[in-house]
Amino acid sequence: MIVARALRPLLTLLVASVVSLGLCELLVRAFVVVRNVGPSFTVYDAVYGKRLRPSFETTRIAPEFTMRFSTNSLGFRGPEPDAPPTGAILFLGDSFTMGYGVNDGEEFPALVRERLRAGAGAAPPVVNAGMGDTGNGRSLKFLRAEAERFAPRLVVLQVHANDFADNPAEGLFALGADGALVELPPRPPGLVRIVGQLVEAVPGLSYSYLVGLAKQLSFERAAQATLGAAPAAGSGAPSDTDRLTLRLVVESVRVCRERGWPVLVLLTDVPEPQASWLRAELAGAGAALLEIPTKQARPELYFELDGHWTAAGHTYTAERILERLPELSP
Repeated sequence: MIVARALRPLLTLLVASVVSLGLCELLVRAFVVVRNVGPSFTVYDAVYGKRLRPSFETTRIAPEFTMRFSTNSLGFRGPEPDAPPTGAILFLGDSFTMGYGVNDGEEFPALVRERLRAGAGAAPPVVNAGMGDTGNGRSLKFLRAEAERFAPRLVVLQVHANDFADNPAEGLFALGADGALVELPPRPPGLVRIVGQLVEAVPGLSYSYLVGLAKQLSFERAAQATLGAAPAAGSGAPSDTDRLTLRLVVESVRVCRERGWPVLVLLTDVPEPQASWLRAELAGAGAALLEIPTKQARPELYFELDGHWTAAGHTYTAERILERLPELSP
């Protein structure tokens, strides 16, 4: 009896806490816009800082879409390859290349794959090595360390406007005093990833809207800190952080050209003046350039709130790439 009396306040507190959290969950679902609900796609990686989980399957919930997302045993989005993919068309980039917002098979690398398979003759394999929430440093590291095993017949290197902020924040490269790229070790797992792992260890908890809101607020604080540290956009000349992105893109192209891989740089929603800077840097680098209209110019290609491409945006991009393939891929 004494033990029961002692435990009663604890049980009352536990029940009250569960009920309160349940009510908060319902209120958040009813009245708060939570942009991402579901488990993380990535795990920590000692080379890149993170990589997509291999052989992974999940559903991601957002206000404008519910996305079915899976990876193969190589840790890339796409079907399991029948054989090691060599002579591949290799896609590198961020969440636009990964296909955030659309279901498996609707991302533009998958659409290119299916159109090539439907054509006459043997179709080259397609490797979608895109990964969300990354900058151009990860693409450069990949080209140096892993791309050769795919013997690419073409590299499609996607660049987005947010790379200009993501690259210094990600910290995989910096510019030295002489303007040369300096490769840096990836940062160890932070508190957000550690807490996320604990949350995902509890079945179903990652689909809590409260958890999604907490991650969203944490991400927004980090983004504000990054923007606050960056120079104001729109000046006539690139800042040091802008030059980091330009240097990473040009160096990625140089690696491809040095190894005999044709390269197509895909500009996605890149406004001025960043687009002009990239055009000028790439003019003498030996890379083909394909610019996809910005959200301002073609809003129907983009989700209104999320900002990624809709299925229509991915179809448009795949068609533009397919038009360029004859001149680029042997």
